[in-house]
Amino acid sequence: MNRNTIPGSSHNASNVDAMSTLSTQGSESREAEWISIQTTITQIQDQQNLPQSRIARAGNAAGNAAFYAGNQALAAKDVTEAGVGLVKKVLGDSANPILNHMIQLADKLVDVGKVVPIVAPAFVILKIIIDIEQKAREVDEKCQDLMERINFMISHVLVLERIEVMDTLRSVLLRVQETLKEAAALIEAYRKQGKIARRLKMSNTQNFEGMAGKITSCSSDLMMSLQIQQTGDLSILKRAVPRDLVAETFIREHGGQDVINSDPALVRQFAEKMHLTMSDQVMEQMQSNMQDLMAQNQNQIETIIKESSSNNVAVMIKAIATQQREWEAERKLICVQCNKEYNVSTNGPESCGFHSAVGNYDRYHCCEKSSPCKRGYHQPEHHSKYPYSNFYPWSFGLLGYPDTVDYWANIKVFDLEMDDSAQLVRVGQLIRWKTWGDLVNTPLMMVNIGHVQDDLLHYLEIFDVTSLEDERRKVLQTGNTLIFKNAPPEEVTTYSMGEWVLDQETQQFTGIKLTVKVTSSKIPTVCIVPLDPKELKMPVGASIQYLSKGAWEIFKPDRPYELPETLQLGPVLRETRLREPRAFKTRSSTPNNPLVLIPANEMVANNNVKTANVTDDRFLGTWRALNRATLSSQTQIVLLSAKAEYRLVGETEYKPVKYFGLRNAVKFPLSVAPSQAIDIPFEFTVDKPEVAKGRHPVGINFAHLTIHHPLRVRITFTDIEGETISLVQEYVHLVNGVQPRKPEDIGYFFVDHSTDPKKYFLSVRGSQTVKVTETDLHKIVYRAEKSGITEVDMKLGENNLGYNSTIWALVDLGCRRVYGFKVLLYHGSMTPVKYSGTLGYAPCPHYGGDDLETRPIQYAQESKIVPHVVYRDPIVVVEDDTLDDDIAPVSLPEPALVDTPVAAPVAASAIVPAVAPVATSVASVTQVIPQVTSPVAASVSITSSVAPAPIVPPMSTLSAAPSTPTVVRPVTPGPETVTVVEAVASAPPAGVAQQPGTSVIHPSDSFNPAIPSLPSVTATALGTPVTSSAPAPIQASPPDFSAHTAMATIEMLQVKIAALEARLEASERQDALMTKILALEKKLEVTTITAAPSSGPPSADSRLSVLENRLASMDQKLDSMNINLRLLDGNASRLALSLEKIATTLST
Repeated sequence: MNRNTIPGSSHNASNVDAMSTLSTQGSESREAEWISIQTTITQIQDQQNLPQSRIARAGNAAGNAAFYAGNQALAAKDVTEAGVGLVKKVLGDSANPILNHMIQLADKLVDVGKVVPIVAPAFVILKIIIDIEQKAREVDEKCQDLMERINFMISHVLVLERIEVMDTLRSVLLRVQETLKEAAALIEAYRKQGKIARRLKMSNTQNFEGMAGKITSCSSDLMMSLQIQQTGDLSILKRAVPRDLVAETFIREHGGQDVINSDPALVRQFAEKMHLTMSDQVMEQMQSNMQDLMAQNQNQIETIIKESSSNNVAVMIKAIATQQREWEAERKLICVQCNKEYNVSTNGPESCGFHSAVGNYDRYHCCEKSSPCKRGYHQPEHHSKYPYSNFYPWSFGLLGYPDTVDYWANIKVFDLEMDDSAQLVRVGQLIRWKTWGDLVNTPLMMVNIGHVQDDLLHYLEIFDVTSLEDERRKVLQTGNTLIFKNAPPEEVTTYSMGEWVLDQETQQFTGIKLTVKVTSSKIPTVCIVPLDPKELKMPVGASIQYLSKGAWEIFKPDRPYELPETLQLGPVLRETRLREPRAFKTRSSTPNNPLVLIPANEMVANNNVKTANVTDDRFLGTWRALNRATLSSQTQIVLLSAKAEYRLVGETEYKPVKYFGLRNAVKFPLSVAPSQAIDIPFEFTVDKPEVAKGRHPVGINFAHLTIHHPLRVRITFTDIEGETISLVQEYVHLVNGVQPRKPEDIGYFFVDHSTDPKKYFLSVRGSQTVKVTETDLHKIVYRAEKSGITEVDMKLGENNLGYNSTIWALVDLGCRRVYGFKVLLYHGSMTPVKYSGTLGYAPCPHYGGDDLETRPIQYAQESKIVPHVVYRDPIVVVEDDTLDDDIAPVSLPEPALVDTPVAAPVAASAIVPAVAPVATSVASVTQVIPQVTSPVAASVSITSSVAPAPIVPPMSTLSAAPSTPTVVRPVTPGPETVTVVEAVASAPPAGVAQQPGTSVIHPSDSFNPAIPSLPSVTATALGTPVTSSAPAPIQASPPDFSAHTAMATIEMLQVKIAALEARLEASERQDALMTKILALEKKLEVTTITAAPSSGPPSADSRLSVLENRLASMDQKLDSMNINLRLLDGNASRLALSLEKIATTLST
C-alpha cells in the first residue's frame, strides 16, 4: 500500500453515511449546508490523497524550510557543523509544531470520545480549526497564540478516559465546547480578512484578548473539576496576546480607528509603508463588523456539529493524524537540549526534559539533581530563548577561542564599583563552528549581549541571510527594534543592550546599535556597527561610529613622577660567591718526599638530607695522592694515619675537627705504588655557630659556619717511616637558588637572614605571579576618589613564616591614575626579633595611551611609616689571609774566593743561618652593593619568593645610625708557624756556632760548574717573625778566580765524578738485588701453589706451612733491604769523604 494514499473503501463508506444523513431531511434549506459538508469531505480526501503537497502548501513556508534545513543539518549527528541557523528560534517562528500538536490532541480526543461521547463535538471543532490553519498561506502570531492556548486546555480533557464524568464536570465540558466554537469562529473570521485589515483593525486584538481570557477561565475550572494539581508551565495562559505596535502607533498618530476606516489614503499610506498590496476589498473589510462575522461562523459550526456524523469526522481526523505520523516518520531530528531523537509530529510542550544550568558530575546547579527539572518542546537547533545545560558548552566552543569569530565590535566595560563585574556586547562574523574546525561556507553573523552564564541574562544568536530577513519582517510587524537587554526595561544604571538600526526609507537593516552602561560610569558607551544585510558583513570602508564613551577617563602627567629612595635596614646577602677557593701546595717533613696531595674536587657541605642535623656541619671531600717516584726506584709509600684541623680565614690557629674519617669503605693503611695515584675520600664535622644551633629546617648544601667566612681544613698524614705530609683545602660558601634583580624589574625589595642564607624578596615586574591589570588600577583610583585616601592598600601583601609585606598604591587624583607602589617588607613570624626591614617605592608603568589630556601632578598623601628593627653588631668578614701561603726560597750569596789563608775546614754539621719572609694575614671587607633602578616594564605584576644567598658584610643601614664596616688588620702567625727554606747555601761565616733544632737540607744533585759545591747546608726555623716583606740578602764580594786554581778545580771535578760513579754502581747493585728478591718471592708463591693438594680444602698443617714460608720470605726480603740500606749509607759516607777531600783541596 502506498503510504501517501488511504484505501478507497473506507472513504466511500464515510461519504455514503454523510450523504444519507443529510438527504433524509428533504429540506431545501439544508442543501447549501450539505454542499458545504460535501466540499469539506472532498477537501479532506484531497489532503489524504496528496498529503505532502497540500500540507506543504497549507503550512508556513518559512517554517517548513527551517525544519527541512534543520533535518538536513542534523542528519550527521553533529550540531557544531550545521552551518546555518544554529540558534534560530524554531518554535517561535514556525506554525508546524503547534498545528501538529493540535492534530495529535484531536487524534487522542477521538479515542476519548469513544468512551465519553460528550466530548465528540470537541474533536469536530478541532478539525475545523486544523482545516482553516492548513489552508492559510502564512503564519499569524495571534492565531498561533490562540491555538497554543487551546492545546493547553484540550490536553487536560484527555484524562476523561480514565475517570467518571459527573454533573459538575459535564457543565464544565459544555463550557469548553462553547469556548472552542467561539475560538474557531474567531479564527475563521480573522483569516477571511486581508493582511492590511488584520493589522489596522484594533477590534481584532480585543477579540483575541477576550478569547484568551475565556480559555484561561475554562482551563482553571477544568483543572479544578478534574482535581489536577498543575505543576507545569502556566506561562501559556498568563502571557499577553501579541500586539501590532506599528499599526497601533500609526492609528494613534492619524486620529484613531474611525478616521482610518473612512480614509482610504491613510490605509494606502500604511500599506506602502509595510510593503503590502492594497486591493479593492480592503476598505470593505475595514468597515465590516467583526462580531457579525463571528456570529455567522459560530452558527455554521453548530450546524455542522449537529448535522454531521461524529463517526465520519473521527475517521477524517484519524486519517489526517495517521498521514501526519507517516509523513513525519522519516523526518527525525536530534534535540539539542536533551540529545534525543524525536519526530516533529510527536513534539509537544512536555516532550523534552532538560536542566536549566550546567552540571557538576551527576548534579546540576539548577536543582542539585540528576533527573531533568524542566520540560518543553524539543529543539533541533541551539537558541537563547531560555537557558538549558547543553547551551553553555556549545557557546564556549564559539566564544572561548580566538579563531572562531572575527569581531567587528567587542565592548567590555568593567564596573569599578563592584569586583569581577562587567557588561559585554560583541558582534562579528562567524569563521568556524569550533576551534581548528573547517571554515564556514555561508556568511553568518554572531550577536552576543551579556556574559553567557547560567546565572546571568544573556543573548547569543547566529544569523544567516534568511533568518535576518525573518527578523526584519518581525520588526516591521511589531515595530520593536530591540534585540535584547539583559536587565529590566526600567533599569538605567547597569545593563547591556542591542538594537537594530532600520532605514525608514528602504525598511532594511543598516546596522546594530550597541549600548553598555555600568554603575561607575556617568554616561553609557554607545556605538553603531554598520551592516550589509545581503552580505552579512560590514560595508567596505565603513567604521564603527561611537555616539558616546562611558569608559574611565584618565589624564597624562605634565612631568615625570619622582619617588623617594628605598630604605634598606639590616644585613644584605651577597648575590654572588665571595670568591673562588684558593689552591695550596703539599707540605712534607722531608724535602724530597715524592708524595703529592691534590684535591680531586671542591668540598661540599651537608649534601645528604638524612645525615644533616641541627648541631654540626658536615663536609665531604676527596684528595688524590700521587707517588712521583719512578718505577725503577721501587719507592712505595704507606700512609698509616691522618688528623684533621680547621680554622676560619682570619683566625691564627688551627683547631681539631669534631669528627674525621674516610668514606666509601676506604681504610688505613693506604699504599701508594711508584708512579701511581689513589683517591682518598674523607669527611669531617665541625660545630655550628651558637646562633644557628637548633634551627629548623637544617641547612642543605650549605654550612652555617661558612656563610660569612671561608673555612680551611688541614689534613696531616703520617707514613710508615714516621714522616708527615699535609695539605690545606679551602671551602667558600656557594650561592645557590638566588634570583637577583632582573632588568625587567621596576621594583625589587628584600630582607635577608644573617644566620640562614635566605633572601625573601618581592619584585614588581612585567609579568609574573600576581598580575595587576589596567582595570584594577582604575578601580583603585575610583575608590580613592570616593574615600579621599590616596595611599590605598592593594590587599596583595602576605603574612607567613618567612616575611610580612604590605603594598600600597599611590594615587594621583589630578591625573586620575596610579603613579607608584609603596612596599613595606619585614621578617615573618619565624623570626621573632626583627632586625631587617625594607621600605621601598616602585614606579607604575604608564598606561592609557599617549593621546591624553595633560594635567598637573598631584602627589598622594602618604602616612609616615618608618621600619623599626633591632640593631645588631655588624658582621666582619675576612675574605683572605696569607697564613697558609707557600714561602718563596731564599737566594743565598755565592762564596767568595780569596788568596788569604783560611781557617780549618768546617764540620759537616755546621749550620748557616737563613732569613725567610713570614706569612701575614691580610683582611678585606666587602662593601654593600647599592641597588640600581631598572627600566620600567610595560605591565605590572608582583612576585614574592625566598632563596638562599651569601651575605655581603657588613650590615648596610640607611637609617640615622648606620653601621660602619670593620677592617681587620694583618694577622701575625703564632709560634706554630713553620717556615721552610729551600736554597743553595753558602759557607757559614766564621765564628757562627751550631744551634740546636736545625734540620739538614741536602743540596741538589745538579751543580753549576761555575760555582763550587759546598759540603753541607743547614737551615734553622726562626721563631721570631720578621717584619720585612722580603729577606735581606747577605752581602759578599764576588769570587776572584786566578790561574793557579785551575788544576785544583779539575782535580775536584775528577774526584766528584769518581764519587758519582761509585754511587751509580751501588745503585745498580741495589736494583739487581731487589730484582732477585722479587723473582725469589714470586717463585716461592708459585711453588707454594703447586705444592697444594689438587683436590679438597688444604689442611691446617699445609696452611701453617705456607704462612711460615711467607714469613721467611718476608724476613729474607727485610734482610736484603737492610743490606741495601747499609750499602747506601756506605756510599753516602764515601761520597761525604770525597766531598770533604775536594773541599780541603780547594781551600788549600
